[in-house]
Amino acid sequence: MKVVFCEPPVLASWEGQKQVPERLYGCSYELYHFPDLANLYCAAVAEQAGHEVRLIDAVVERLAPAAFFARLADWRPDAVVLHSVLLSKPTDLEALRRLREILPKAQLIVHGPEPTRVPEAYLLDENTVVIRGEPENSLRELLAGRAAGGQSRRFGDDCEHLPIDGELVDVAALPFPARDHPDVAPFYRTLRNPKFSRGPFAPLMASRGCAFRCLFCVPNSISFAREMEYARVFGKKPPVAVAPAARVVAEFTALAAAGYGAVAVVDDQFLWSKERTLEICRGIKPLGLEWGMLSRADFLDDPEIVTAVREAGCVSVDIGVESLSPATLEYVNKNLTVPQVEKALAVCRSCGLKPKLNIIIGASPAETPDDVRGTVRRLRDLEVEMAMFSIATPFKGTGFYDLAVNQGFLVDASDAVDPVKKSVISYPAPGMDRRTLERENRRAYYAFYLHPKTLWRRLRAVRGPRELWRNLKTALRLFADLK
Repeated sequence: MKVVFCEPPVLASWEGQKQVPERLYGCSYELYHFPDLANLYCAAVAEQAGHEVRLIDAVVERLAPAAFFARLADWRPDAVVLHSVLLSKPTDLEALRRLREILPKAQLIVHGPEPTRVPEAYLLDENTVVIRGEPENSLRELLAGRAAGGQSRRFGDDCEHLPIDGELVDVAALPFPARDHPDVAPFYRTLRNPKFSRGPFAPLMASRGCAFRCLFCVPNSISFAREMEYARVFGKKPPVAVAPAARVVAEFTALAAAGYGAVAVVDDQFLWSKERTLEICRGIKPLGLEWGMLSRADFLDDPEIVTAVREAGCVSVDIGVESLSPATLEYVNKNLTVPQVEKALAVCRSCGLKPKLNIIIGASPAETPDDVRGTVRRLRDLEVEMAMFSIATPFKGTGFYDLAVNQGFLVDASDAVDPVKKSVISYPAPGMDRRTLERENRRAYYAFYLHPKTLWRRLRAVRGPRELWRNLKTALRLFADLK
């Protein structure tokens, strides 16, 4: 069976948005391109099962729509697979329509968090299938001509949704994502990430899910689809799936052998047990790779762990702090205190690791502009060099969305969300209304990054003119998006 896995060019968007949706994390627009691991895992599984696999990433190839559809028409696949998230939904629905015009007999297969949430929206006809939740096991069965849990189909005016049985994907048994496929490898080996001085970079996933229950959380798209479908059936989050250290080391090793210079670990939480972390660090240290990760602050309070990850090549860690207001942290169920954040920053600094802090503006209805500005001042006082600010956004399918609806502060229920510059919530006084949230988010970026202290720290950290140019380009794109 010939199966094509594809990422279309932008064909349509919410409210005229011209940016490229970022599909791996699924909740923002691209500043630089991330290969879509959700589709690359599925492609590897299909190839392992003996199918003829082709891939098209129209974004990295900069393919115009006409060239993209012409290539698909020329290949004449038996099946086409799309991975869809909320921000890419307009493009993907239009892509499905056009694919059906040029490939009337091909099976169209869609997976991802948004098809998991509303499968009916994607079921174009009786030869379209949505795979809800984790896609790999069900896709393997579907390509073999067998029905399996998690599949949704249309039969006339009705839809059938086969329930999942609770069996989760064994991440230790998965093949590595199909980054090295000849259709995409030449393009992926040119990608750079401004967090790293070396390139090219590749994303890597070493676990799925998160054990914590933060109110606002939108996990990466693989984990989001997994959690949404599992909770729909079983009423709770699925257990975290953690790849053993040996597999993680093997994938790092394969990337180094393929010529990659940097790795972005995209797990919502990379550091789990101390023993596993130290084993991974021992295994990847000789590779000489730069790498980055996401972590909670309370997993960065052990100098032995932080020293080990730094010596193993870690140069970037994103910490989801959300706020430096104790009341806000309690409201969002962060299970974290400000002193824990301060300790993590001190340990990181003493070990030579410079983290980026992620802050949510308006995470609590009680948060005021003074609270936000106090958080920005405190970031500077703590000598933080990098921060990302975003407006609290209730994504459909999250507990935060249900809360926003029930408490009446959701003022825009459309799918057109953009956490960087658009608020879809508005809190009653003394909280911030939607325009205040948008203003304070813009102000936070300017007040933090254009402050002399931050500018000086960022300039001192630059490791040469190329890195300075990459950082400058990223900053200019970010500030342009804020307008």
